[in-house]
Amino acid sequence: MSLGKYVTNLGVIGAVAGAYSTAKRTKTMPPDWRRYVVWAVWAGSLVLAVSAVAFQDRDEEFSA
Repeated sequence: MSLGKYVTNLGVIGAVAGAYSTAKRTKTMPPDWRRYVVWAVWAGSLVLAVSAVAFQDRDEEFSA
């Protein structure tokens, strides 16, 4: 398993870059449950992007 395929994937890069906008958005929010929901949605998008890269090899084997 190579780390390079995660670092160069545009989905993962976009999800990581989304942390900046999420931090910017939650900075002005009141400290209540909604702030945690926004961060949970961001974490979910990061997990989906990383898992898509992880299963990419398996998908290529299945289609062959």
